[in-house]
Amino acid sequence: MKTESNILDSVARVVGAMTGLVVKDTDWRPSRSNEPQYDGAVELQFGKQKLRQPYVAKRSLNATTIHLLSILQKQSPNGLLLVTTYVNDRQSDALRQAGVYYMDTAGNVFLAASGLHLLVSGRRLPKKGVEQSDRSKAFHSAGLRLLFSLLTDPHLDDETPGKALVSRPYREISAVTGLSHSTVGWVMADLSRQGMVLETEGRSRMLVDRARILERWVQGYLDRLRPRLVQGRFRPERNDWWQDVHLKAGLWSGEVAAASLTGMLKPGSVTIFGDTPAHSFILKHHLQKDPQGSVEFLNPFWGAAQPAAVEKKTCVHPLLVYADLLAVEDDRTHEIAQGIYEKYLRSLIETA
Repeated sequence: MKTESNILDSVARVVGAMTGLVVKDTDWRPSRSNEPQYDGAVELQFGKQKLRQPYVAKRSLNATTIHLLSILQKQSPNGLLLVTTYVNDRQSDALRQAGVYYMDTAGNVFLAASGLHLLVSGRRLPKKGVEQSDRSKAFHSAGLRLLFSLLTDPHLDDETPGKALVSRPYREISAVTGLSHSTVGWVMADLSRQGMVLETEGRSRMLVDRARILERWVQGYLDRLRPRLVQGRFRPERNDWWQDVHLKAGLWSGEVAAASLTGMLKPGSVTIFGDTPAHSFILKHHLQKDPQGSVEFLNPFWGAAQPAAVEKKTCVHPLLVYADLLAVEDDRTHEIAQGIYEKYLRSLIETA
């Protein structure tokens, strides 16, 4: 893609001038269909040392992207190189800890392959070089809502014509998602333009490039959609108060849902999707209004079809649990998020 090529060219020019490292793009592509999807591979040469490295190009970087890159790196037998616009100090630490090599257009580099070790950090990028936020219609509020319904559709990979939501007429998608017919139309058109929805024989459609969709959906959800959903935050008297709660019109997400799905986490925060909590509920469970509280209530954003977790009908879909876990700045919570991905999402995302 042109964007990836532009980033790689810029990185190669800057890093080469600074370090003497020669970076050459190659025609390599994965030989087996089940290998992770890279943007390509580069040949790196420093003195007499040479290394061929698969790479992924990203215009911007955040905690979600780094987490997904760490998963991809573990699946790659040849390691993974990130080429991007800019890696700040905190991101550098996270990438190095995950074993992901990187180079950016400011000249920051981390390589730790056999016989080829380079580390340059702390270089700053002029403000004019920072990428602007995602302008794609598919990854703003309405598009994020639609994509959530498409990704959590239990018939997503059903080959029966018209069975998957993505293949249905726009009016039916509109009815399921609660979005207008015109909104469905322009979001689907944007997804097609980006190569994420493909037309197949019989005018059917497929949702493809799902790893890229997941990354951008999670980022968009955390940055744009989620902040608008928060009804309020509260402070509990005790951290385990939620164990006495039986939700009648709500679903658990975040750490409580993760604890229910995995049994491997002691929740430090509580996330509930549902109606505004009744005054009697707040009094019964001794919740105090607090903008910094660990208990948050959010408005559901999906349509008529409520995507509950496969095993736990009291929890939201694992995709939303995964995203809400990444909103918590805690390494242990992010480890659990990776476990959620492996158990519930990997087969869904890596199918196409």
